[in-house]
Amino acid sequence: MSDPLSVVSKSCFHRRVILDTANGPLSVSYADIGSAEGPVLLFIPGMFASRYGSLSIHAIAEQVGVRLLVVDRFGMGATSNVPLPKRIAAWVDLFPRFLAHLGIPRVTLVSHSAGTIYLFNTLALCREFVHPQVFVIAPWIDPACSRSTLWRSMQYMPTKVFSIWNQLPRFFITKASPALATSGTFFRNLAPKSNKAIEEERTFMEVNYARIEKSYGVPRKESAELSSLCVRFMFTEESVGANSEALYCLRKAEANDWGVCSDYAQFAQTVARERSPENKLTFRAYFGATDIMIGRQGQKYFEDCWQGYPETINFVSRAIEGSDHDTVSQSVEVWEDIFSSVLASIG
Repeated sequence: MSDPLSVVSKSCFHRRVILDTANGPLSVSYADIGSAEGPVLLFIPGMFASRYGSLSIHAIAEQVGVRLLVVDRFGMGATSNVPLPKRIAAWVDLFPRFLAHLGIPRVTLVSHSAGTIYLFNTLALCREFVHPQVFVIAPWIDPACSRSTLWRSMQYMPTKVFSIWNQLPRFFITKASPALATSGTFFRNLAPKSNKAIEEERTFMEVNYARIEKSYGVPRKESAELSSLCVRFMFTEESVGANSEALYCLRKAEANDWGVCSDYAQFAQTVARERSPENKLTFRAYFGATDIMIGRQGQKYFEDCWQGYPETINFVSRAIEGSDHDTVSQSVEVWEDIFSSVLASIG
């Protein structure tokens, strides 16, 4: 078994660059993992958009033979913060500059939860830099469309509450109980949770760790420790950007505008119209078997938006047994499917 701390300390998880952008010089921290010689994917994480989420994926990417980039979003890690209404536009401006710095012409996009908003804007506005194959994991859905009781109730909370939003999970996770937190585990746990649901989550992660051990040689104990360290390291660095991400998820204040995807149904129509049968978009979505963040209604809404254009969009959706909104993003099954699809697309 490797020392988990030595794994977390590897330089590939702690890259940093300062780029000249339309918003002035911006610092960007990111992870660059896997195989340097493989096809390149860029993962856009959820609400707590941290590069540390790549810790559980590194061994898979390296052995499968793909390269995976994970960028800390604005106000996370060492990435500069930007004002709330500029976050999406600033990302779209930063994205091609970041790829140019690395000498990468095109990448395949993958997102989780709130990262889907950024993926859609990147797909539409940086088309020449992305492959026509995208993957979304537990995509975030407007609460008005998902009808999520949890998030609709949060929309009534005063905007000022979200100025300290990042401090709440920082306290509970670093001072009380380390737990997986990729997009909103803390907020998901604000809702009542049955003993059965708790046991299902534990079982899913144990099975996942066993699969990583069997297929990629990482002991279960090490995988569990890396998940814990991921969260602890994330919240010892800057996390103020999560405040803006929560507002985006709720569409509160100046975060009501989601750019090109403010309406997913209209965006899907636009994408379908701009594509051709010869240049189809291959689009795969993965959902948790249970998902209190977006619910069944949110999943159905998303699927309905994208399923009606078979001539120009090859859309496939699947739910991963035993997973939820957060654990699905850690699923070995999901990442193996994504990586194998990318490798197959390049022959």
